[in-house]
Amino acid sequence: MSSISQIQQIELSALKQILKIADKNGIRIFLRGGSVMGAVKYGGFVPWDDDMDIAMYREDYEKFIKIFSKEWSEDFWMASYRNGDAIHAYFPRILVKESFRREMKLPQNNHLGFSIIDVLPIDRAPSSRIGRWFYKVHIGILRALGAVWTLDIKDTVMIHSPRKQKIIRFIKNLGVQKFYTQNQVYERLDKIYTAREGQKKAWSGTITGSLFDKELFPKAVFGNGVYLQFEDIRVLVPAEFDSYLKQLYGENYANEEPNNKKSHLKSNRIG
Repeated sequence: MSSISQIQQIELSALKQILKIADKNGIRIFLRGGSVMGAVKYGGFVPWDDDMDIAMYREDYEKFIKIFSKEWSEDFWMASYRNGDAIHAYFPRILVKESFRREMKLPQNNHLGFSIIDVLPIDRAPSSRIGRWFYKVHIGILRALGAVWTLDIKDTVMIHSPRKQKIIRFIKNLGVQKFYTQNQVYERLDKIYTAREGQKKAWSGTITGSLFDKELFPKAVFGNGVYLQFEDIRVLVPAEFDSYLKQLYGENYANEEPNNKKSHLKSNRIG
């Protein structure tokens, strides 16, 4: 079994390649979630984390998908439902190519091979509290309908909590998935996510992520971002990264460690 440190170095190599290509194409890439925590608290990877998260504003996200849907690396590739990949996720993921995975003796962490980086859009959301409530309910229903198709996929990365998985299982047992495809749900989500592009007062965030509406913020939180050290490179994180991390992980994120330390590798799960 590969060590966490070996996996992290492979992820860093992929990130460097991605940032180089993105920079040439004028794409701004932010770290997201636990990767922001790593940059702020550890100056690099969270010690137990075995995947990375990146995000970008919708315009850059669309450019990213077009560019990275083509051949761009000897060792890595991007899976996306838009390309017909059986990814069972709305957002794309960066994976290790199978030949490189075997060469490096990496495990599989989902049915496509070895996933290392999640790629999420930063989308606009309503600025009013009641508007955001209707927004998140609408998205929550659609995400649950889409997740029905993922529930029984072997070894896929499931981002929903056990409680939400019970709800999704109930929906599946009703048999509603006979009336739509997973991609139709994703296409509907696309329309909702992009409906507020260009609105200056809108909030923004990565509601497509695992923490759902906790990932929505006043637009100044992401802003234009600031650069922080991450291992041996500098990366973009939300401009108000302290507010960002407190909302996601609690007021004491800087001094406490989580009880359950996330890992997509079963044998590496701690807590």
